[in-house]
Formats: sequence, C-alpha cells, structure tokens
Amino acid sequence: MLDLQQLGYRYPGSPAPALQDISLHIQPGECIGLLGSNGAGKTTLLSLIAGLIQPQQGSLRWQGHNAIGLVPQSLAFHARLRVSENLQLFADLYRLRGSERQHQLEQAIDAAQLESLLKRTAAQLSGGQQRRLNFALGLLQPAQLYLLDEATVGVDSANRQRMLQAVRSLADNGKAVIYTSHYLPEIEQLADRVLLLSEGRLLLDQRLQEQPAQQFSARWADTIPQALVQLCHDRHWSCSQQGNQLKLELSDPQQLQELLQLLASQPAPVQLDYGPASLEQLYLHSSGGQL
Repeated sequence: MLDLQQLGYRYPGSPAPALQDISLHIQPGECIGLLGSNGAGKTTLLSLIAGLIQPQQGSLRWQGHNAIGLVPQSLAFHARLRVSENLQLFADLYRLRGSERQHQLEQAIDAAQLESLLKRTAAQLSGGQQRRLNFALGLLQPAQLYLLDEATVGVDSANRQRMLQAVRSLADNGKAVIYTSHYLPEIEQLADRVLLLSEGRLLLDQRLQEQPAQQFSARWADTIPQALVQLCHDRHWSCSQQGNQLKLELSDPQQLQELLQLLASQPAPVQLDYGPASLEQLYLHSSGGQL
C-alpha cells in the first residue's frame, strides 16, 4: 500500500532532525501501534504520511489509491457549529453523496456515540465529547489508511472501548491503521505491529505475535541466591535485580530448564512468575526506560 524510504525532516531552526532515515512498508489490513516519548517524532511522521508537510529527504510511494482518514492530536472542527453541522460540513469536504454519505455518517456517529449530542454546538461539549467528535470526523472520510494521533485522550472508559472497537474493525475490514497513544494497553489491544521512535529514529519494528522473549520473575523472602546471580552472569542472560527480586528475559526453553534445575537446589522463592513479555516490558527494554 505505502512504502517509506529513508524519510527525513528537520523543522526550521531546529538543531536536530525531527525524523531521520525512516523506512517502512505499510500493508492493507494491519493496525500499527506507533510508540515513543514526547518529541520522538510520532506526529511529524503522521504529518508526512498525511501530506501536511513534505519530506526533505527520502520518498513516500503509494500503490493504488492514497485516500487518508486523519484524526489529529489537535482538535479540528468548528466550535460554533452544532455537532450535526460539523459532520455535514466534513461530509461535503469529503464529497460524500447519496447512500455512501448516509452510511459514513451513521457509522461515524455510532462509533463516537454522538447521537445524543448532535444538536449541541461543539463549544458546549466536554473535553472528552470533543475528542469523540474529532474522532468521528476522521472516520467519516472513506480511506485506505487511517492515521489516529492520541485519539482517546480525555475520553471516559466506556466510550474509549467503543472507539477502540471501531478502530479495530477498520483493520479487520482491510484498512490500514497507524495509531499513536501513551496508553500501552490500547496498543496491546489493537495493534498487530509496533513501531518505536526515539529522537527521530526507528528503534523497533516488530509484530506483537513475534515477541521472542518470555519474562521470568522471582522474589525471595530475604536475598536472591548468589548461585542464581552467578548463573545469569556466566550465561550473559539479560536480567535485572531490584532488592530481593530477579527478572530475566528468556528466549530459549533450554534457558528455563537450566534455571529451574538450579532453583530446585536453592531456597524457594516466595513468588514466581513466567510468561510472555508484556508490551510495556518490550517498550521499556527497547527505549531504555523512557515511557
């Protein structure tokens, strides 16, 4: 659908590029979670894809139709107009007609739960309700790629789940989605693939089902057995110690077997956990702890 090749962008007067050497291939039907701390380059990347700014380096190459639905981080509607008038205005801007217009309006209103708010002006809405209107206006555009930048900030839990279901259904129906959020559970719920930006560079591009690491965690009443610490050191395993707790990332079942054999001869831990690494653990490991 879309190929990004070595994209780069620097804002005027900035000492460092906002993005550098970004290469990606975006396919229909995938939901991409875009992660990164404030200033990492997430919004700049979405702006480049949306055509709001032009790349100074590299290229974007579309295969097929390049219609984009955009839910920007900044609210983008007319405050003095009613909710219904905003929706009709944007339907006109998107040149929607006939049955397609009606279908898109009904779908957007339902996804954002705006039915009871249609007669209010946008200025009369609460912050969370304005976010829902912003979301609906982005979904109103028939598109092959949807870009959502912090779409659920300030939205209550019930409506947030409704919005997330709408986003997931876009991908399930063959649309591509790039979704940014600081709520990692949202990304974990939605995304097939995760991108991590840091200081304008792409640190991680990984499909969630391909996460290789298993997280092992054990806590002792007193201290971590020295033999276990020594084993981790000798094998060069990725581990961390916090007081009387030890955490390891294991990528090979043989590592777990060796670890359990040693544990059997040591003081028993009071707590023991083992399972797939969470998205938060993956994020913090890849970003050096910057959430």
